[in-house]
Amino acid sequence: MVSKEALSKIRNDVESYVGQEIFVKANVGRNKCIYRRGVIDSIYPNLFVFKENDTSNKLSYSYTDLVTNTLELSLPTGEVITNYDFSTPKYTRL
Repeated sequence: MVSKEALSKIRNDVESYVGQEIFVKANVGRNKCIYRRGVIDSIYPNLFVFKENDTSNKLSYSYTDLVTNTLELSLPTGEVITNYDFSTPKYTRL
C-alpha cells in the first residue's frame, strides 16, 4: 500500500508541471494505449485535470493512476516525468 506521504510527493511533482505542455500515455487495457498532448489544467487533492490541445477536451486522472502505471506523463523531449516504483515492499517477512 502506498502511504499518504508518497501520494503527497506525487501530487507536488505533478503540480510543478501545471501549464506546461506534456504528453499523456494512458493504458486502457488489453495492450491498448491512448496518447494525448496537452497541459495540466488544475490540481485537486485526489485528482488532476488534463486539457487536450487539439480538441480542448478535459480529462481527469487520479494520482493512483500514476502509482499503478496505468498513466504515464512525459515532456515533449521524451523525458518521462512520472516514474514511480512502489513494487518493493517496505518491510519483509522473515
